[in-house]
Amino acid sequence: MKDLFDVKEFGAVGDGISIDTRAIQHAIDACHEAGGGYVVLAGGTFVSGTIFLRSNVYLQVNPSATLLANPDIGDYPDGTHYNRYVNEKDMDKCFIYAEDAENIGVVGQGEINGNAESFPNLGSIYRPMMMRFLRCRNIHVKGLRLYNSTAWTTAFLDSENIWCEGLDIRNDKRYNGDGLDYDGCKNVFISNCKILGTDDNLCLQASSKDFPMKMSISAIAISPRYAQLSESD
Repeated sequence: MKDLFDVKEFGAVGDGISIDTRAIQHAIDACHEAGGGYVVLAGGTFVSGTIFLRSNVYLQVNPSATLLANPDIGDYPDGTHYNRYVNEKDMDKCFIYAEDAENIGVVGQGEINGNAESFPNLGSIYRPMMMRFLRCRNIHVKGLRLYNSTAWTTAFLDSENIWCEGLDIRNDKRYNGDGLDYDGCKNVFISNCKILGTDDNLCLQASSKDFPMKMSISAIAISPRYAQLSESD
C-alpha cells in the first residue's frame, strides 16, 4: 500500500514561480482515496492557493521545502467556512482548510509562508488565514515554521483532539497577527511552541455553550513584545 505521495509526481514544480495548487490538491485527493498517508513537499518553494485537507492525510513540508501562499486572491475559493467574528469578513478566505475531517495533520520541519505583504490585492478586502479546521478530530500541527500569515495563523473551530507541538510562529507583519486560536475545542494539547504576533498569540474562546474549551499547555514561549493570552466564555 502506498502511503507517501510526492507532489512532484503529480505535476508540482516547486520553483517559487509556477502555481502548484492543482498538483498539491491532486496529491491530497489521491492520498485520501488510497486510504491515507503523507503528501510530501520537498526540494523547492511551492506556490499554492487554498488547499483542502482530507481525512487520514498528513501534509508534510520537509526541511528543504517552503509552501508559499499564492499572492493572487483568485486562487482562494469560497467553501472554507468563514471568520465567525463580526466586522472581520476580510479573513473569510483560507490557505489550508479542513472540514469534518479526522486523522489529519500539517507536519514537518519546513516552512509555510503566508506571503503577508501581498494582501489584500487591489480591489479586494481579503487576507487569507493560514489554517482553519472546522469540526475536525485528531489534528496534528507539528514541527513547522509558520511565518508571515496575512491574518490569523490558525483557527480551530468546534474540533477535538488537537496537538500543536514544536511550532515556530512568526506573525508580526500585519494586524490581526494571531498565533493559535481555539474556539469550542476539547482535548487540546500545546507544547514547545514559540509565538511572535501582533494580536492574540494564544486565544481560547467558546462561542457556544455546546462547545466548551478544554486544553493543556506546556512550554510555550511568547515574545514579551506581544505577550497576550485572550480567554473568553
